[in-house]
Amino acid sequence: MDKRLIVMRNLSQHYGKQYWWQQNSLEDWLMMILIQRTSSKNVAQAVHNLRPYMSVKRLLALSQAELEKLVRPAGFYRQKAQRIHDLLVWFVAQGGSFTEIAKKPTDQLRKTLLALNGIGNETADVMLMYTFGKKTFVADTYAMRLFNRLGFGPYTNYAKMQADFAPLLADISLDDAREWHALIDEHGKTQVRHAYDDHFLLQPNLTEDQWPPEATQVEPPHDDPGSGKWRHAEESSNK
Repeated sequence: MDKRLIVMRNLSQHYGKQYWWQQNSLEDWLMMILIQRTSSKNVAQAVHNLRPYMSVKRLLALSQAELEKLVRPAGFYRQKAQRIHDLLVWFVAQGGSFTEIAKKPTDQLRKTLLALNGIGNETADVMLMYTFGKKTFVADTYAMRLFNRLGFGPYTNYAKMQADFAPLLADISLDDAREWHALIDEHGKTQVRHAYDDHFLLQPNLTEDQWPPEATQVEPPHDDPGSGKWRHAEESSNK
């Protein structure tokens, strides 16, 4: 078996399902802008502020100053307010439907997203995968650090790493691809808190007692969106 698949299997068995961004399309989509260069706690406060206006029509009716005030807890509030506005204008111009936009070819949709203000490779790929249902590998900093530590690469270029990992996506589901990104990032956060040697991830059939105490998830996983406990269950509008 490809050693990269062994790594991902071990991460999955240890951390479990993460269920990132799989319920409210609009709210989750905006979170992908809000999360840039800040913490989940700050994003949660900004999302709380936005919820009374959580529809495309209501958000676009806000003035720039009003939107800035709402997203201020997430930091870089002027930039993020403008990016959210630009994203919503683009959404309307594309037909105003997540379902219809998702029908576009992946490469075409990715290029359109990358042309928007404040959207780079990572954010575009996260949007492709979680909002528009396109399988992709997010070659972010956590992914580069993990696989460089384990002797792959070395990777310094986003496109190069993504191309190398793309063939692995052929045999996994969209949900698994989403989980891969979440698992890599959650594992990476444990390394930020306290660096440790994680070469043990290359061992097949890894058992729980082989994991060090440092490998404890910083934030708990989200609830299964099918469980009825999902954090966005009360929000049904994504228009």
